[in-house]
Amino acid sequence: MKKRKNKGKYLLFKILFAVLIFISITSFFYILYLSFIKKPVVISPLGKKSVAKTQVISETLSKKQIPFASVETASDSSYLVNLSDGGQVIISSSKDIEIQISSLQLILKRLTIEGKRLKKLDFRFEKPVLSF
Repeated sequence: MKKRKNKGKYLLFKILFAVLIFISITSFFYILYLSFIKKPVVISPLGKKSVAKTQVISETLSKKQIPFASVETASDSSYLVNLSDGGQVIISSSKDIEIQISSLQLILKRLTIEGKRLKKLDFRFEKPVLSF
């Protein structure tokens, strides 16, 4: 009878020991993941989102070879692009920026072919609003 009780105690001890080893190994790898693989969170006093978006817009405009003077944050949901020829473009942040800039490129090409000059273009609406 005593041998059976001892075997039961050792079996319980072995199971607890295995669970403890498993928890230790998983917590070690989790700490390793947090410290080396996952990027630390940095809180900036500047609006990182708006600064990053204006940079993305500037880079995309340059990549599409659209001449522009400046890119500014107009409001929380839009950005103002001042073109080199004096025109203004309002880009919505709630829509895909790449698509809006591709549309701008196409509109500017068509206006150049037609000999018209852009005064203001607004992408905030369902269809772009164009002023000459």
